[in-house]
Amino acid sequence: MLPWKTLSHPVRLKLARCLAGGAPASLEELARASGAHVNTVRAHLATLEQAGLVTRGTAAPEGRGRPEARFRWAEGWSVPAADFLGLAELLAAALARARPSPAVLRAVGQEWGRYLLGRPGAYEVKRALPRVLRRVGFHARLSGLRVTLRECPCSAVSPDRPEIVCETATGVVEGVLSGAGSRLEIRGRRHEPGKRRCCLTLRKRRT
Repeated sequence: MLPWKTLSHPVRLKLARCLAGGAPASLEELARASGAHVNTVRAHLATLEQAGLVTRGTAAPEGRGRPEARFRWAEGWSVPAADFLGLAELLAAALARARPSPAVLRAVGQEWGRYLLGRPGAYEVKRALPRVLRRVGFHARLSGLRVTLRECPCSAVSPDRPEIVCETATGVVEGVLSGAGSRLEIRGRRHEPGKRRCCLTLRKRRT
C-alpha cells in the first residue's frame, strides 16, 4: 500500500494528526487522543510503521521493567489537511450532472472492486469484502448471505442523488466477489440513505 493511501482509514488519519506535531507519544496516549481501543491503535500503528510513516523508539528507562515504546511521525512526510470529503462532493456533483445510468455506475464499481482487491485469485470473501469497502468509506459486515454496509457516505457525499454512491458501492461488492473467484452473487438490495445503511442479499450463482 502506498504511504498516502495508508491514511485512508479514519483511525490512522487521527493517529497521524496526533503525531504530526513532532512530539512522540505512547500507545496509551494515542489511544486516549484518538478515542480508539488500545488494541485497535496497536494494529493501526503497525500499518503506519510498515508504510514508513511512523517510527518506534523507547522512553528513558524508569525503574524496573521494559522501557515504554514511544511513537513518532517520520521525517519527510506531511499529513493531509482534510479528509477529501469536499473533493468527493465535487466529483459526485460532476457525476450527477453527467447523469450516468445505473449500469455505468455498477460497471465503474466493479472495476474498482477488482482493482482494490488485488491480483485475481481465491480470497476469503468474509475478510476481503470489509477490507475493500473500508478503502472507499464503508463499514461492511458479511453474515451468512447478507452484506450490511453501515455509515454509508452517500448522504454526505451526494445528498441529492445518493443512488450514485449506492449503485457504485453495489458494483464494488460485485467486483470483489468476481475477483475473489466466489460463486456468490447479489440477489437483492435495500438502500436506506436516511439511515446511512445498505443491505445486500447474496445467493450462490447457478452453474
